[in-house]
Amino acid sequence: MRQEYKAVLISIHPKYVNKILDGSKRVEFRRVWAVQKVSHLVIYSTSPDMKVVATVEIAEVLQESQTNLWEAAKKYGGGLTRKELRTYFSGLSKGYALVLDKIKPLTRPLALAELGNGIRAPQSYAYLTADQFLFVQSHTSLGE
Repeated sequence: MRQEYKAVLISIHPKYVNKILDGSKRVEFRRVWAVQKVSHLVIYSTSPDMKVVATVEIAEVLQESQTNLWEAAKKYGGGLTRKELRTYFSGLSKGYALVLDKIKPLTRPLALAELGNGIRAPQSYAYLTADQFLFVQSHTSLGE
């Protein structure tokens, strides 16, 4: 029986994508997050790259105050300064920290069009179908 995953496509600036790929950023911060339980992120590196570059398992999703999000950044590696975190979460009492696990770079970056017609870079996130996620996973070095 095939294991069921729920994956979302998220857009991340190349500076932060590089930190995720080199392992120095193990938390992705979001102002809003999915209602459905999500097991994986499919990372789209924004301009100038404009390619899908990796999949990542989500170990945990924290919804916390800015102070606690900063603690998570220090604990896991947030890849940003406290000032950047405050600016990003300005006007919000709580935000989300996605604790990342099992980062799998793709063997070949993918254009969004390869995932299907009508796929666009999401502002926050976009759910992927099981087939779209399996297609992306087939391009990781482990291909699982």
